[in-house]
Amino acid sequence: MALTTKSFEIFCGTGGVGKTTLATSRALSLAGLGNRVLLVTIDPARRLKDLLGLSGDSIGEVQSVEIEGVKLSALLMSPEKTILRMAEKFQTPDLAHNRIVQILSKPYGGMNEILSLVEMEMQFESGKYDVIVLDTPPGAHFLDFLEGLAKIKSFFDQNFVEIFSYLGQKTAKAGKKVFGFGLINRVISTGVRKLLGYLQNVTGAQFIDDFIEAIQIIYQSKEAFLKGLALQDVLKMKEKCNWFLVTSVEQGKAQEAVEMKSHASSFIHQDHFLVLNKCLEKELESWNAETVKLKNLRDSLLIKEVTLKKRLRESFPTILEFPEIMSLSPLDHIQKLTHKWNSYVPQS
Repeated sequence: MALTTKSFEIFCGTGGVGKTTLATSRALSLAGLGNRVLLVTIDPARRLKDLLGLSGDSIGEVQSVEIEGVKLSALLMSPEKTILRMAEKFQTPDLAHNRIVQILSKPYGGMNEILSLVEMEMQFESGKYDVIVLDTPPGAHFLDFLEGLAKIKSFFDQNFVEIFSYLGQKTAKAGKKVFGFGLINRVISTGVRKLLGYLQNVTGAQFIDDFIEAIQIIYQSKEAFLKGLALQDVLKMKEKCNWFLVTSVEQGKAQEAVEMKSHASSFIHQDHFLVLNKCLEKELESWNAETVKLKNLRDSLLIKEVTLKKRLRESFPTILEFPEIMSLSPLDHIQKLTHKWNSYVPQS
């Protein structure tokens, strides 16, 4: 089948199936066709850094990469760096300095996924790239996040604006800007008021000040967040985005891909792909096993793989098969997988 190029390409899958290597080789294939490509990873394992030989100080900055004469750009997501870029672009310097925002923007602080959308939107809006390839963290967490975006969007709903405008009012006190807690008592529920009281007892009043200030600052930066959140709608459009669910011929891994698709059925459009990695069918068919034991092994592996593919075709409209690469060199893996990606490109 022919695989068309789209503005966004998302790679999802569980750990250990070769997702990052396949995303990298796909980006290289696209770049080899003349596209300006940005490869982004939000995988905390930093596998992409090792694959492309990027330096430690490259995290959070777009880096130029060249492999066998083909150039592309790569970005290892750093929430902190994204916050700095947002603060500069949208002229909200307080966003980069609030203590609570700084905590939330740590790699495991809880804002990784939403900031990845903001980062992708800013990079694509820059006009520098034709295609952005996103390598997501292992598992279904990124899909869970996308499914729950409506809750995040409600944060910026008009119903909340009035509350946050009250919370954001400051009163001059002892030459220092502080928040008026009397206002809080009038505009928030008893339950939240009790929670803030408990937090103040444990953390001190300064934490509550920072917390309320963080809410206000995030709301002041709503343009950046809402643009990132709007990218969700683009990712749902089959003419704008390719979705790749990556798995391998291992029985358990394949079942996880089926469950992941079912889990995200309301989000991923029907024009998506299962990328089946580490296939051995062709090699097994050509293997001239010399002993009965080896023949039995070959037949057993072949039957298992063929049966698995037949079952997967019941769940996925299109399956892209990639071979097991018998090499210890990451560069060999990327090059051979890139060649396989090229075989799926429409011939002119």
